[in-house]
Amino acid sequence: MALKNDVRAFLEKFGAYKVGVAGLNNSFQEVARGCHPRNLMENCSSVVVFAFHAGLDYYTTLEYRQKDVESRILNIYRDQVCMRLVEFLEQKDHEAMWVPRTYVDEEHKIASLSFKLAAYEAGIGVFGRPSIIITPEFGPRVIFGVVLTDALIPPDKPLTGFNPCQECDKCVEFCPAKAINGERPPPTGFDRNKCFGFVDWIRTNTKRKIMLCGYCYNFCPVGKKDERAFQLDRFRTLLDMNEMDREKLLWAYRHETGQLAR
Repeated sequence: MALKNDVRAFLEKFGAYKVGVAGLNNSFQEVARGCHPRNLMENCSSVVVFAFHAGLDYYTTLEYRQKDVESRILNIYRDQVCMRLVEFLEQKDHEAMWVPRTYVDEEHKIASLSFKLAAYEAGIGVFGRPSIIITPEFGPRVIFGVVLTDALIPPDKPLTGFNPCQECDKCVEFCPAKAINGERPPPTGFDRNKCFGFVDWIRTNTKRKIMLCGYCYNFCPVGKKDERAFQLDRFRTLLDMNEMDREKLLWAYRHETGQLAR
């Protein structure tokens, strides 16, 4: 339990609002062939999952020369935190690896490890009608990081008593692709081929000016919905200060370090 608390405290420093652990016993039963955690790490014992509140900033990208590159700001930050966690666990003499968003089947977008399933198994949220994870705190407006480790960390259990879609069909109503069947329990009513086909269609027909749909993500009424969840900024330098304030600051430094007396 001590390691679990250490991992949670470590991730909270980077802004994770929730941390869960999925064990390997009686979990990940419904994965596609080749997509089990132990297909990636043979001696995996625990799957650490952490969540950031993304807000509607999830769509914010970093564009640098190649606009088609996956460059959502929070994805980049999430991956960096995953690598930091791997280093943290290795310093405690455990093997660990972070899971990038790669596919075992690129054509059908079958992930090497489902972050959604990992988040479900770790008790972060539950599957909603559009096959996205709905969390009690922020609905679907979250992003997950996943790290595999050989450390035996006490696992969490999937959430019980949280059924946000039971009396709600907003996403069924709003979905432009009509990809959600509200008569079936979530997520079995979701037609991923219709959804992905529609996204591909809008990308092609807008010459990639529109990259995503966003209806089910934005309009889900569950949890807190902030327009902004993080602030893009830059570190300031001395040269960003006005001249008078800069000279005052430098004078104070010279005074404190004894340079004025020399």
